[in-house]
Amino acid sequence: MAGTAEPERKPQSFKFTLSEQIDKLKEESALHVTNSAPEVIPDAVLQVEGESFYVNRQRLALQSPYFRALFFGGGLESSKRRIEIKCVSVKHFRVLMDYSKTSKLVLDRENVLGILETADFLQLERARLLCCKFLERELHLSNCLGMMSYAWSLGCTQLHNAARNVALTHFSAITSEEDFLSLSKESVADLIACDDLAIHTDDAALEATLRWVSFDPKREEHFLELIQLVRPESLSLPFITQLLVKMTSNDPRAKLICMLNEHFPESWSMGRSMTRARARETLFVLGGPHDTEQQPLYQFHPLSGRWQSCPPLQRKNLTQYSVAAVGDNVVVTGGHFRDVLWFCVDWVRMFDCGNQVWVEGPVLQTARHSHCSAGLDSVLYVLGGSMDEGLLGDVERLVLGSEEWEEVSPMVRAVERAASVALDSCIYVACGLDENGEVYAGVQRYRVKEDQWDVVSYSPFPR
Repeated sequence: MAGTAEPERKPQSFKFTLSEQIDKLKEESALHVTNSAPEVIPDAVLQVEGESFYVNRQRLALQSPYFRALFFGGGLESSKRRIEIKCVSVKHFRVLMDYSKTSKLVLDRENVLGILETADFLQLERARLLCCKFLERELHLSNCLGMMSYAWSLGCTQLHNAARNVALTHFSAITSEEDFLSLSKESVADLIACDDLAIHTDDAALEATLRWVSFDPKREEHFLELIQLVRPESLSLPFITQLLVKMTSNDPRAKLICMLNEHFPESWSMGRSMTRARARETLFVLGGPHDTEQQPLYQFHPLSGRWQSCPPLQRKNLTQYSVAAVGDNVVVTGGHFRDVLWFCVDWVRMFDCGNQVWVEGPVLQTARHSHCSAGLDSVLYVLGGSMDEGLLGDVERLVLGSEEWEEVSPMVRAVERAASVALDSCIYVACGLDENGEVYAGVQRYRVKEDQWDVVSYSPFPR
């Protein structure tokens, strides 16, 4: 029973979900508030490391199954007024006893782990949940792997999942951490097998497998099992070439590569692996004050819910440009630039998401600003906008990898400051300002295969 703990006893752990916790806490909320009134009379003494805590049995029992069993479970402690509790720290216990009376839990980076473990042992679920949410907010690349293991050991499911999502999102970075080498085989397999693993090629997955296995010779027996989780269709040719070269070198991983060559994974030859369909889902936000030397670029990872700072756009006094995503690139086209006077530019800058670098792209045929752009498959389209002389309806497209833009059919109506989006095999341009500065209500559609424009609808709220 949950009475006086023996010295060798380990803290209990129990799993929970946020929805279950919220439902349960709502049910107990009224009781908790009622029993937190000042007139509640202590009727028991809990002793921890020589310090005495005067408590009310009923109030603690409402907050914790541990205390419910301790005070009303029918055991020896149920009849005692003074009870000693072992295996907990008095300073963390003191914080939790204050919380049981005030519902205010003071957490910081120094005390949160100790309070979480004590709350876990005492089954104070409300405090446990608050500690887990605090730790979720503290997650980053350097601690997510350690937090994964820690949360798993305590049965903190949501904290474990949050840490795992950070690891999946930043896999290429976390595999260079020392904590990666300490992961269990099951944890490594779980990450590599996940469809949400955010890598551009499976070179990173195979490289991580080689690094983890070669760290300890005893892990060689797991190599073939782990290698089957790598997606062969996503391996790059240069990486495969490097592997073949290492087979005859003194590289410590040469033995593993030879093993792979001799025992080709069945899943690879049978074509049973699946591509990581959601690995590249991400959001970029670019822009800031135009009169600074650089404009910040941030990347949002939906899987982990976290933002990442990327190399900024090095352009001062550039405004009214257009930004679009195509392939693995964020492309900035055109804009209004000021040297001495303002003028249109034909510049194209591309951010390579895989390598995290900005590169120059082929210049536009026509300099423009206040235009819109959209990516469709591996082709970027630039639509409408303004020149120094006025509006234009011209449309240009660039196939990624080519050296120059080419013209396609112009829009039905020349507009600037419009919205654009690609859907199926069409590009839609909604509203915008016409040559008179009036809001145009039409929604123009470009059918790529036919190279034709039409107006498919009119917005009920032109803007």
